[in-house]
Amino acid sequence: MKDKILLVDDEKNILEIMRIALIDSGYDIISTTKPLEALKIVQENIFDAMITDIKMENMDGIALLKKVKESYPDMVVILITAYASVQTAVQALREGAADYITKPFRIEELKIRLSTAIEKMRLKKENKELRKTLNENMQIVGISAHISELKKLIKKVSGVDSVVLITGESGTGKELVARSIHFSSNREGTFVSINCAAIPENLLESELFGYKKGAFTGAVQSKDGLFKVAHKGTLFLDEISEMPLPLQSKLLRVLQSMEFTPLGGTKPVQVDVRVVSATNTNIEDRIKKGLFREDLYYRLNVIPIHITPLRERREDIPVLVHYFIKSISKRLGIKEKKMSPEAMEILKKYRWPGNVREVENVIERLIVLNESDTILPASFPDYIKTENRNVLKVSDVNLTEIEKKAILNALKNTGGDKKEAAKLLGIHLSTLYRKLKKMGKEE
Repeated sequence: MKDKILLVDDEKNILEIMRIALIDSGYDIISTTKPLEALKIVQENIFDAMITDIKMENMDGIALLKKVKESYPDMVVILITAYASVQTAVQALREGAADYITKPFRIEELKIRLSTAIEKMRLKKENKELRKTLNENMQIVGISAHISELKKLIKKVSGVDSVVLITGESGTGKELVARSIHFSSNREGTFVSINCAAIPENLLESELFGYKKGAFTGAVQSKDGLFKVAHKGTLFLDEISEMPLPLQSKLLRVLQSMEFTPLGGTKPVQVDVRVVSATNTNIEDRIKKGLFREDLYYRLNVIPIHITPLRERREDIPVLVHYFIKSISKRLGIKEKKMSPEAMEILKKYRWPGNVREVENVIERLIVLNESDTILPASFPDYIKTENRNVLKVSDVNLTEIEKKAILNALKNTGGDKKEAAKLLGIHLSTLYRKLKKMGKEE
């Protein structure tokens, strides 16, 4: 389909020249010399772009731009004027103009600018739709209070560019949360991730900051680092606690200035990158051991997000099981199977040390290997069945009382220090506070 353009200029000669030239270029054109009439035309037609003069009777081009953008914020608007000034240009762009051309201008220049502006807007729309699709496919699944609060927090922090530190055990979905933050934001760039523990120390710096040709033996051509690749987007630093100390100081400087110099380079590179990092270890312990810089920790931990392990929110287990049965069956092209009530009970009692990632892997194994339409306990891996038998042997014990005694003993052994008690129990501090509140011992 032809791109539809509205031309508005009270100088009939210029209007006619633009109209003929753009029709010859394959555009569908509607034109008018009256800005008030242009507003009516916009309400009755769908346009890809509008080109309007600024200085006109009854309504100037800036006012027309404002009115059109109120109803059609995605429409490309290019302003033309014979009275060029920096102030007018700035105002036009601030009000949403895609471009600004001064008279006299060449028709070829107008064609190029119009084509470029429409293509940019089209890419922006496609990007928005892609983000929406990706966001829908990256569901954070669960019905627990923790998951509900987590979703609210993601929505809140996605609208700002503050640095985020995500903590939680392996398999809880830290990268999923990082991706959700990025794809819920308005950042135009890409989401780039790197596992700081998976890359040797001598390669990690060049991966992050890039290098120039000849910087070292084997550097036969220049390479952009991930900070540059993630410009205008988000850089996810997974397992940040494992980053080598020498590199931590350089990362700190980059976070402070958003500027770095590639290996072998002489000129600093300025970037706009949102940094989200994650760890499954206690960084404060690493600081005490001299393995992590305290100043870097405070720079990374502007907005902390903790994901609780699955064993502390067991109400999410059935929801996750059903979600993975559906999504994995669809991905593999296999008929959906049902989980028997007895099998579901066993899954709800299992500790899931691998958290959500383990649930996904177990469900995929059951779907692929189980020949029946219904999954029974007999299909489970031995380690799940064994743990379930152990749980059943102590089913007559009051587990609430055991938990209460364990918490009180931990507090006693740490002199009432809740932070230390939480570490001793192997749970997060917020979990300890929640359990104390349930026990009626909040003080």
